[in-house]
Amino acid sequence: MKAAMFSGSSVHGPSIREGAHRVGMGTWYLILSVLLLLPLSAGAATAPFSHDVWQTVLEEFVDDEGLVDYQGLAGQREVFDGYIEAIESSSPANRPELFPTPEHSLAYYLNAYNAQVFNGVLARGPERISVWRGAVSGLKFFVRMKVVIGGEKMSLKRLEDELIREKFQDPRIHAALNCASISCPRLRRTAFRAESLQEELEEAMREFVADPRNCRVSPDERKVYLSGIFDFFPKDFLRYEQSQGNPDPRLSDYINRFRGADGQIPRDYKIEYLKYDKGINQQ
Repeated sequence: MKAAMFSGSSVHGPSIREGAHRVGMGTWYLILSVLLLLPLSAGAATAPFSHDVWQTVLEEFVDDEGLVDYQGLAGQREVFDGYIEAIESSSPANRPELFPTPEHSLAYYLNAYNAQVFNGVLARGPERISVWRGAVSGLKFFVRMKVVIGGEKMSLKRLEDELIREKFQDPRIHAALNCASISCPRLRRTAFRAESLQEELEEAMREFVADPRNCRVSPDERKVYLSGIFDFFPKDFLRYEQSQGNPDPRLSDYINRFRGADGQIPRDYKIEYLKYDKGINQQ
């Protein structure tokens, strides 16, 4: 999806809508296209891959609750398309010099996944009900639909399973990836950045398990109600616990790492999974 993009801090100045109004959408797109190519044309091909344009899109079309204005984006998608073109062109696989650390690579894949989900929603008109619609839930969107990452076609499922989950083996990514659904983790209004990625992932998981919609403890029932994400990917969390020396891991052990002392889940509590709301996360 991405090509080498301009580096530096977040984009400042007029918003996408304001910029389009002032100079015209065609001119605005031309300006962004030039900016996206700056690292190559200015001899700075080794500058780390930038996610500034993606952050601009998130700030403009995502609210504080993590809901997306897909309709608005569909009508003004030129800047977003520039980011898609960038990640379609460059990735850690074909342009490793743009990703000097594992954090640069993981930040790229997390942003690329979330951006390609946006792209898939828009391709559906945009989607107004759920990306999971179909005879087999999610098959068309996450498996059959193909996206391009660094010149290579793949499904969203492969991007998640092989390039993110298996390669990095960090369960915190489950609080960072967003599948355009109500029960997904809250979509941040900021792009993931290599320089602060560890803190961002830590914060994302803490927020996720602090939300009663994802983790609710019932002492009276001696139960804990968990997001379906823990049901979909239990091995990721348990494998991490084993890697940390836990010989008999439970999901609560991992979750307790991100909950305060007064929110710890007893190991003997039974687990019940909450219904996963697959409705579209639109404003």
